[in-house]
Amino acid sequence: MKLLFIILFLYCFQLAQAQSVIVCDSKTGKPVEGVIVFADQLSVHTNKEGKADITPFRDASRITFSHSSYVELRTNYQNLWSTNFVVRLLEDPVRIDEIVVSASRREQSRLEIPNNIVTISRKDIDFQNPQTAADLLEYKSGVFVQKSQMGGGSPMIRGFSANRLLLVVDGIRMNNAIYRNGNLQNVISLDAGTIESTEVIFGPGSVIYGSDALGGVMSYQTLKPKLSSSEEYDRRGSVFTRYSSANFEKTIHGDVNFGSAKWAGLVSLTYTDFDDLKMGTDGPSEYLRPQYVVRNSLINSGSDEIVENTDPRKQTYTGYSQMNSMLKLRFRPNEKLDLNYAFHYSETSDIPRYDRLIQYSSNKLKYGDWYYGPQIWSLHSIQLLYTEKKQLFDRINILAGWQTYEESRLDRRLNKSDLSERTEKVNVFSLNIDLDKTIDKQHVIYYGLEGNLNLIGSEGISRNLISGEQKNIDTRYPDGSNTTSLAGYLSYKWLLNRHFTIHAGGRYTLAGLNGEFSTEFFDFPFAEFSNTHGAATGNLGLVYHPTDDWQLNASASTGFRSPNIDDMAKVFESTPGNVMVPNPDLRPEYARNVEIGIIRRFQKVAKFELDAFYTFLNDAMVRSDFSFNGNDSILYDGSLSKVEALVNADYAHLYGGSFSMEVFFSPQLSMKNSLSYTWGEDSFGDPVRHAAPLFGSSHLSYSEEKFRVALYARFNGEISNENLSPSELEKPEIYATDANGKPYSPAWWTLNLKTSFQLAKNFSLNAGLENILNKRYRPYSSGIVSAGRNLIVSLKYSL
Repeated sequence: MKLLFIILFLYCFQLAQAQSVIVCDSKTGKPVEGVIVFADQLSVHTNKEGKADITPFRDASRITFSHSSYVELRTNYQNLWSTNFVVRLLEDPVRIDEIVVSASRREQSRLEIPNNIVTISRKDIDFQNPQTAADLLEYKSGVFVQKSQMGGGSPMIRGFSANRLLLVVDGIRMNNAIYRNGNLQNVISLDAGTIESTEVIFGPGSVIYGSDALGGVMSYQTLKPKLSSSEEYDRRGSVFTRYSSANFEKTIHGDVNFGSAKWAGLVSLTYTDFDDLKMGTDGPSEYLRPQYVVRNSLINSGSDEIVENTDPRKQTYTGYSQMNSMLKLRFRPNEKLDLNYAFHYSETSDIPRYDRLIQYSSNKLKYGDWYYGPQIWSLHSIQLLYTEKKQLFDRINILAGWQTYEESRLDRRLNKSDLSERTEKVNVFSLNIDLDKTIDKQHVIYYGLEGNLNLIGSEGISRNLISGEQKNIDTRYPDGSNTTSLAGYLSYKWLLNRHFTIHAGGRYTLAGLNGEFSTEFFDFPFAEFSNTHGAATGNLGLVYHPTDDWQLNASASTGFRSPNIDDMAKVFESTPGNVMVPNPDLRPEYARNVEIGIIRRFQKVAKFELDAFYTFLNDAMVRSDFSFNGNDSILYDGSLSKVEALVNADYAHLYGGSFSMEVFFSPQLSMKNSLSYTWGEDSFGDPVRHAAPLFGSSHLSYSEEKFRVALYARFNGEISNENLSPSELEKPEIYATDANGKPYSPAWWTLNLKTSFQLAKNFSLNAGLENILNKRYRPYSSGIVSAGRNLIVSLKYSL
């Protein structure tokens, strides 16, 4: 009887005290921040320790714990007392209502969006541990990554690449006036260690994002400064180091966050050094690197020395280094106003252009030097977010950015003493104003304005490596040229009923280019160029939910790409023996797209996604034979070269789809498979250059509270010689040869293993073995051969 009285007394005493609950992940045991705890009219959020004060909830008959990434939990105060006020939430593995930002530049549930969107979370990034921001894209369905050199990574989506895809970081477009239509490597400017999440929109996104969003949008969200959820000062951060054996990678990263109730700051710094990359043993012998030119041999002996590579699997002259830093400040004086400042900075060392260094001419290596100078990118941005119900808006987001970008190309033919260096510097100023207005529970409108200004500086010099003599040469672009654009958009969402959602939107963009051609090196038939054009785009989408576990999507949309300075006004060697010249008469190109999608969820067990699309690209800007002052060939860098230019003379049909399947055999064991396919051909019946082969992956994963392991395979299909585009056939040095001695891209697959261990409260270890079978393979259109067997080890300390 006394024991019963003591238990009852302790229970009542416990109820009388202020009580906190701790919410943690059921697998990892880590605290979960941002859980909404609510009952009746009461609600609180958990802090970074996963704690929340639930004292006012004592009399509630039901208490609900809700988080966008976890299965909702409903319980009561007595049950919480019996578990010592510790709540373990189960991650929802097959949710279809995840929150995405990229579709409308605002947070929306995927339940309401007709677009196919793939999200890469921070948890995915931490586990996969990618070397670069380009590498992390390879782990999700639908994105193929090409690499001309190790310091690169050019995504391909639905047959589009380079300046036909849009890169966005923290809401600001990275694409600038010199983004080219070949393969781009700018995505490596972003630090994978600071990326909070990445969203990929498939298909045109021009209504919200404007020019360049033909094939898709890749939206990167970096770490955000976190405010304290209590009166106490909040401090958190992490440090990690990583080693990879295939290219002797050494990376160190650190970030720290300080936050009070109204102020927060975040600082991050990353340094990475890569040695030359080593390929695998099992694969085409054409991929080996049998010879290379000894660096600085011309300066030391007066001629370039070609030597035999003692290890042909080592891709000599592929290594480089990179430094990234980030600073963010946040001030939220009240619930209505949120001010943010961000600064990003990235700088690489010289990056060898490997696909050019393996070219031969007359049975000898063609180049003594070919490399990119330091790629330097910086971004300043200021954001003002104000939320209050007004007559014209409920929410307004003003985002201003200033980017600087510098790149250079340095090349020299074998045994030539003159090193050509062409340098470009671009200043980009942007302003976005996005507004939301909820008319009622069923009708929401989004609208806004966008303006951009690009200022381009371009110079060219030739330096004699022996005598030191220096002289001016032709520039890649007209120095002092500029581009401008001004746009307005309107988007409408109609929640017809609980089953149907309709989206519609439109945008009009006015864009212009201006510049003057120098006649110092070329006798241009025109002294200047000025081009102004408008583009109208729109979309219409339908989302249908027959039940809570089904989602059917259908959409039709148009996208456009305005010609930029790279399209209209450059002079450069596109491929050996061919030179591109300006064409001031270019017009925008348009993509018209229709697609359907199906999402089927079997609650807590499985999820299937299927998408299919068709895109018609009209007025496509393509390389074509051209004339310059009536001549079909001109002298360029000392060689007679065939004249080409971009013209609006083509159209293309593209179609394909993707399929993904995720199955959970138990809370610990799961399997995920994905497959993507694209095919396209132009008006001449030739294959489209940036249509990737059939590719996909298959993952088998097991996770416990402090341990996770994944065994997975990645695979690519073959592209035969007949299905290579004409421009790819001009680059036989990067392809294997088939039985007829013709270039083709072979099929390949790799087997890989990744693991993570929670060693202690603050320490975690990630380890992986990529390409276990040591395959020698080169992804389609890539200059560099992928890594052979690669051991990756990373140790992380978190506050």
